[in-house]
Amino acid sequence: MTRSFSRIDPDARQLLSSIAGTREGQVSAMALAYKHTAGKQLIDAGLLVERGSTRTVLAADKLDDTPTILTVHPITGREGHLGTEAWQDERASTWRRVYSLDMISIGRRVVAQLDCSLHTNPVPYLDGAVLDYGSARLPKRRKRVGLWIARGLSAPQTFNQLRHLAEKRPSEGLRLVICLDPLDQHRAHFAHFIVGHEFIALADVVDHEDGIAVAPGILTARLLTGPAHKGPVWVSGDGGLLIVHGKMHEFTGSKQKMAVAMLAQAWLSGNPVIPVARILEEAECAPSVRRLRDLFSGHPTWHEVIRESGSSCWLEV
Repeated sequence: MTRSFSRIDPDARQLLSSIAGTREGQVSAMALAYKHTAGKQLIDAGLLVERGSTRTVLAADKLDDTPTILTVHPITGREGHLGTEAWQDERASTWRRVYSLDMISIGRRVVAQLDCSLHTNPVPYLDGAVLDYGSARLPKRRKRVGLWIARGLSAPQTFNQLRHLAEKRPSEGLRLVICLDPLDQHRAHFAHFIVGHEFIALADVVDHEDGIAVAPGILTARLLTGPAHKGPVWVSGDGGLLIVHGKMHEFTGSKQKMAVAMLAQAWLSGNPVIPVARILEEAECAPSVRRLRDLFSGHPTWHEVIRESGSSCWLEV
């Protein structure tokens, strides 16, 4: 694929990720001054755009450094604030500029190498924090996968909003959520799980020659092996791959996948024991399937990680 974008270096991508992790996806010009080269890259690439200015400055007298709200002088009409001794005119207006991430431009760069059904016209959700790119075709994968790009999911409130969105707009198959947030925040928060959705940090699948675009081949490999940091239990969004203490267990049937996803979700949520009947109902099993041993009949390793006793079941970790 021919690239027409300038490369985003690691420092600029890290800055973008840090801004993405904030509640509003914004940064002040004063803060950008500490990352001048990286900030200029993002601005020049159109990924970070000016969105007005803040009404707060730092008090300049007596070295107070106290955040102060700007007002208008009743006589001169000039902006400033009343200091401890006299009126202080506000002169450094450029420092008050506020820059916001342009999610549409960022999304365009992130999916530039992917074949997406909504490549040029993504659907925004949650005030633009989530972009829906429809379905994507990946190398060496027969079925297409759903694709969302999201920011701000490190905040529990935003993640819960995404959970509700996923309930209202369920995925027909596996849906990938490419997260722009910082990698450490991503790992800390996404121990949570949403059935049918796999959360992937952009840094894990980025094409380093481009700096921000997802590399299709690396994304496919990530789906086959899971993230580098898995913890004691990791499960793919569709339940097809379960890793317990580093050992992989693959499941192919749709009903088995649903059962595995539910068991992993229960373990990750801190309430590992769930009713067998609930799993069989959610997986839409036939009346003849009354136990998990019936559902997983023929699978060579399911009994190593799944336990069933009476009417309850759980992951053996």
